[in-house]
Amino acid sequence: MDTQKNYIGPFIFIILVPIILFILLKKTNTISDKIYPNLFSLLILISFLIWGFLSIKLFPQNFTGPKNVDDSEPKYQGNGFLFWFASFILIIFICLKWKTFPEKFTHNFIPIILTFNIFGLLFVSYLYCKDKNDYWGKKEDDEKGYSPFFKFYRGLKFHPRIADVDVKQFTNCRFGMISWQIIIIIFAFYSYYTFGFNIAIWVTVLLQTIYIAKFFYWETGYFNTLDITLDRAGYYICWGCIVFIPAFYTFTTYYLINHPTNISVIVGLIILLLGLWFVWMNYKIDSEKQKFKENFNTEIWGKPAEYIDVKYEKDGVIKDSKLLTSGWWGKSRHMNYSFEIGLSACWSLVGYKLGIFPFAYLAYIIALLIHRIYRDEEKCSKKYNEYWNKYCEKVKHRLIPGIY
Repeated sequence: MDTQKNYIGPFIFIILVPIILFILLKKTNTISDKIYPNLFSLLILISFLIWGFLSIKLFPQNFTGPKNVDDSEPKYQGNGFLFWFASFILIIFICLKWKTFPEKFTHNFIPIILTFNIFGLLFVSYLYCKDKNDYWGKKEDDEKGYSPFFKFYRGLKFHPRIADVDVKQFTNCRFGMISWQIIIIIFAFYSYYTFGFNIAIWVTVLLQTIYIAKFFYWETGYFNTLDITLDRAGYYICWGCIVFIPAFYTFTTYYLINHPTNISVIVGLIILLLGLWFVWMNYKIDSEKQKFKENFNTEIWGKPAEYIDVKYEKDGVIKDSKLLTSGWWGKSRHMNYSFEIGLSACWSLVGYKLGIFPFAYLAYIIALLIHRIYRDEEKCSKKYNEYWNKYCEKVKHRLIPGIY
């Protein structure tokens, strides 16, 4: 088994990434000298945990996800958009009612992230120890050569549950993604109360908020993605959502409140409109595929949809399917990622006067999505075999039409 897969990769993520993340936050911080976890940071963690847990237990909308590679049919709650809306209204109310809260939160942001990190490490360690007894000795032929260190990093089970709550839905959606939304709103209010209105801050927060709202509106669709169907609940996913998302996905806004910059109203509006166009195009691309799934005879761009007939095996049965090759899906195989990258570029672009730091998330998301493209195409190649090669001959480019 590849040494890198067993040791080097997990070592980088488990040891080096948290250190680099802390240094990045500390070096770019000009607001506060608070570093160590404290009572306030602990209360914030507890609040996030309780709020996320209640979102799954209250107002349940049961949703059964797609059958997974371990033959399970995971159960989720489909009330994501209601949860996002309630969170959005609640945090705005808190920031308006208690005007000192954004300042206190921002001054304690590094202690909050370190507290999240301690909890994240304890949580994934608990998952590993809890699942090990059930897992060890099962499917050992598939696991030969993998070190315990790598299994801790990757995780053992695809869909562990705690208190009848799916762990990946909780960590990914009801903690990680919602923390991103809540934190950037708090940062925006801190900036407003401290420096007055800053169009760069509000443009980036608005574009990120639209993106996050779209995610929760589509949360049940997220359960079909690689993060949910192929990745196990371990350090990579769970720690990443508990710590990396609230620390790094918020970094553009964090950097801007630490280094306020002025852009003109015209520039801000241009960036905003361009970002909204990317959001709209991303929606159009997704809607094309959804229309095609509902009716293969639909029209796309005023013409009958073009597609390739394919076959694949599932549960020992050969099944028929079709791969869309017209509209945007005929331009590149992952055109939706192109517009997602464009949107990320827009909410980073508001800090163009400040150098490279506001673009840190953009660089990361480009690397993440390109890596995801190859993972997704590997999965499709195994599923469709020679039909996938035929599809790739028809739709030649992965991301950018005519280029890549």
